[in-house]
Amino acid sequence: MAINQLAAALVLTVLSGSVLANAPTATTSASSASSVSSASSPKTRAQVIAELEQARANGELNVGDADYPYQQKFVSTKTRAEVVAELVRARASGELSVGDAAYPHLPAFVSTKTSAQVQAELVEYNKHPDPQGLYRGY
Repeated sequence: MAINQLAAALVLTVLSGSVLANAPTATTSASSASSVSSASSPKTRAQVIAELEQARANGELNVGDADYPYQQKFVSTKTRAEVVAELVRARASGELSVGDAAYPHLPAFVSTKTSAQVQAELVEYNKHPDPQGLYRGY
């Protein structure tokens, strides 16, 4: 019984494939040929090659995944002298970091207390140490 059902399914599959296959007719092949010729007729091979060379010269041609998506070349709005002046100002004000060791850049610490005041605070702290151990690392 199962073999008969399998054979029937196989026969139906083969027949449905042949029914759906459409033999090419004169009207079908003529219309597809005209659409192909109309699509390729506006430009000549020389024009396409010229466009390709122009795209390569402009740097608009992607040659792999490394430059996807294409980004326009950077055009600066400042002169070299303006950029150098900004660099000098940044160095003078300490805004220029020199690697990861200086990140984030913090201004130099300036104490508002004298050494005697700091020592007096230490003596007071030693008299009454932090009961919760916050400053001892517990």
